[in-house]
Amino acid sequence: MNYNLQRFAYGPNATLGRLRVRDCVFYTVERPWLGNRPFESCIPEGVYSCNPYSSPRFPNVWELLEVPSRSKILIHIANYAADVQGCIGVGSSLAPGSWWVTQSRRAMQQLRELLPHEFNLTITHYVPEYP
Repeated sequence: MNYNLQRFAYGPNATLGRLRVRDCVFYTVERPWLGNRPFESCIPEGVYSCNPYSSPRFPNVWELLEVPSRSKILIHIANYAADVQGCIGVGSSLAPGSWWVTQSRRAMQQLRELLPHEFNLTITHYVPEYP
């Protein structure tokens, strides 16, 4: 299965995106693009295999594999870009007028119910269509 994360807002402190899974929409928060620097930047756009990952700090999440020059890139609970170190935080909605997501724990629980054990994630940016 392939799912899409489409980034739509790039700020000096955060990157926001939209993740579609079946008929549900989730919002993501990442660090800003800083040249793929480990622990400081969001990862490059591309297609990544995602496998289950679990640790005491991040139980029952997913790891993106084969990220160029990076490792242990996770999809996990996080509301703010400061809560991720190159990973992807997921939420149920965007905070109004802000650069963070809300209800991250709820969103992660829903993802655990919706996503298969292993999947591919395509990360792109939003390109508006003009008539």
